[in-house]
Amino acid sequence: MPPGQFGPPVPAGDLQALLDQAGLGARITGLAWSSRVTVQHRLASRFRRGRLFLAGEAAHAYSPATGQGLNAAIQDAANLGWKLAFAAGGDGPLLDSYDRERRPVARRLLALTRLAFWAEAATGPVPSALRGRVAPLAARLVPELAGSPRLVAAGIRLVSQLDVSYRDSPLSVDRSPRWRGPRAGDRLPDQLVRSGGRGIRLHELLARPGVHILLDRDAPGPPLAAGRLVHVHRLASAPGRGLTAVRPDGYIGFRSQAADAGRLAAWLALIGARTR
Repeated sequence: MPPGQFGPPVPAGDLQALLDQAGLGARITGLAWSSRVTVQHRLASRFRRGRLFLAGEAAHAYSPATGQGLNAAIQDAANLGWKLAFAAGGDGPLLDSYDRERRPVARRLLALTRLAFWAEAATGPVPSALRGRVAPLAARLVPELAGSPRLVAAGIRLVSQLDVSYRDSPLSVDRSPRWRGPRAGDRLPDQLVRSGGRGIRLHELLARPGVHILLDRDAPGPPLAAGRLVHVHRLASAPGRGLTAVRPDGYIGFRSQAADAGRLAAWLALIGARTR
């Protein structure tokens, strides 16, 4: 099948046979359009070789199940883009971290989409029994499960990839691992904060390109001078003396329960932002 074109039509008899094998008990009475599509399940062995980087479907391909491909591609671009800008032709842990952070995520998504596609489309006896017998019984529990905000939120975070984390990345430095809240490597959640004498959503405050340093209300500082791509904010609504540094892609890169200018400067140097 040429790229970007539909495959050959599928006869109604073949589709009916698939429905029968799937144990769905449905009958095809009319077929307006059909096309044969080859499902892709692929993962590149590495996302970087020298000056060549793979992102999106060049790096990974999933089945349409759960709709993960587009989100993953956008996160690849967000992860790689700022690192290329900050590296300024250099090398080292900053550019190497792209493969180290994104490939494990792609591997987990590949397992998720394979499982979902197997459950919804495989014709073997086990998935057929799950769809034809177990699913109708389990459907009775859907209203009760949907009434649990915690379960619904967990499902949304999984499918939307909001739970992606880079805690094992060399760029994630956590000086206070027992400090409550999101850790270094986690996506910074949005919330209403007070900064500069006004209430503002946290993600709106961090909308400008660059690294954002969030100082707690009582933290000494600023611990360093702000630059073209380093912005410092004091959160009057956050009691404490710590600080959190947020990467350009919205993930926490550094945090410390006690503002540590030296450690922060070392982290900024690690990502190439110290003199920017």
